[in-house]
Amino acid sequence: MKKKYKILYIQPIGSFSGSLKSSEEYLKNLYNKFNFIFFTQKGYAKNILKKYGQVFETFGICKYDNTENSHYKGLRWLLILREIFYSIPSFLNLLKIKFSIKEIDLIHLNEITGLPSALIAKLIFRKPLVVHVRSLNYKNNKSFKSNLHFRILKNFADKILAIDQEVLKTVYIKDKTIILRNILDLKIKKKKKKRFTKELRIGYIGSYLKYKGIENLIRAAEELVLKGYKIKLIFAGKFLDRIFLFKKFLNWLNIDNNINANLLKKQFIKNMGFVKNIQNFYDQIDVLCFPSSLNATGRQIFEAGFFSTPVIVCLKNKVNDGLVNNVNGLIYNNFFSIKQLQEKILVFYKKRKLIKIMGRKGKKIALKRNVKNYNIKRLNNIYLNLIH
Repeated sequence: MKKKYKILYIQPIGSFSGSLKSSEEYLKNLYNKFNFIFFTQKGYAKNILKKYGQVFETFGICKYDNTENSHYKGLRWLLILREIFYSIPSFLNLLKIKFSIKEIDLIHLNEITGLPSALIAKLIFRKPLVVHVRSLNYKNNKSFKSNLHFRILKNFADKILAIDQEVLKTVYIKDKTIILRNILDLKIKKKKKKRFTKELRIGYIGSYLKYKGIENLIRAAEELVLKGYKIKLIFAGKFLDRIFLFKKFLNWLNIDNNINANLLKKQFIKNMGFVKNIQNFYDQIDVLCFPSSLNATGRQIFEAGFFSTPVIVCLKNKVNDGLVNNVNGLIYNNFFSIKQLQEKILVFYKKRKLIKIMGRKGKKIALKRNVKNYNIKRLNNIYLNLIH
C-alpha cells in the first residue's frame, strides 16, 4: 500500500469565497491520494473542508493584503492591527497541529493573502511551501511594502501557482511561478433550450461586496427599468460574516466591504442567496455580469462559459485570459461609469442573437483552457515533485 503524504492546507478565508469554491474542485479529486490537514478561520469553510480531511479552526488567521484592489493605504493600514493580533492564534493553532499531527510533507497556502501564517507554518514544520495566487497583486518597484512582499515570496515559496496569465504577470518569479487554472468538476444536466423573453435576465454570482461592483449594477439596471426596459437581476451569493463589534468598527470607519442588504429588496432583483448547485442559477439567466473593480475575470467567467452564457465584465484591457471582447463577452473599462455598463447591457437587450453566439464561443474557450483531468494531474505532480 502506497504511503499517503500529509499536506497542511491553509485556507485563510473562513467564509464562502471563490478561493474555497475553486480549491474544492481539486480537493475532491485528490483527497483519496493525499492526507489533507486543513487550517482555516472559523466559518462556512469548515463545512466544505471536513469532507476531505481533518480540520483545525481558529477565530483569526494572520494575513497581509498586497492585492491590487485592496493593498494597505490610508485608513486600511489600521487593519494591520487586526493581523498583528491574529498572529497569536495563528501561531498557537499551528503548534497545536504540530503536536497533533507531528509530521507533514508539504504546506499549501490557498491564497497569497495568508502568507504570514504560511511562513509561521514553514518555520514550525520546515517543509516545502506551495502558494496559490488567485488575485492580481500590487507590484510597484518604488514601494517598500511591495518589494518586501515579493522578496519574502521569492525566498520562502517553493512553488507559486497563478490561476491565469493576468495573475502570473503580477507574481512572476523565474523557475517558481506557473499557471494552474481553475476547473469545474460538475456534471451538467441537459436542459431545454432557453427561451428568450422580452425581459433580459442578468445574473451575478459571488460575495455581496462593494468592490465587486454590485451597487453599480443595481443602479444601472434601476435607471434602465425606469426608462421602460424590461430587465431582471438575479443574484446568487452571500455577505461576508463579521463579528458584531468588528462589523460596527468597520461601519464607523466606513471601510466595510459588504453592500447595504436593503439594496437587494428592489422589485427587479431576485436574490437566490447561496446556491449549492450553480446550474440552478445559470439556467435562469441570459447574461452574466461581473462589474468588479478587481481588474480580473474570476472563476465566474469560465463557469459561465461551461453553461454557454456570455458575460459583461469590467476590465482595463480588451483581451484577457479566457475572455475576448466581442467574442465570448463584452468588456468596459471604467468601474465608476454607470453609462458604460448600461451600454453593454443594452447591446444584449437589443441583439438577443448575440447571447447564443457568444455563449457558444465561451463554451469552446472554457473547454480548452479549464480542462479538469489535465490540471488535476499537474497539481498531483507538483505535490509529488516537491515532496520528493
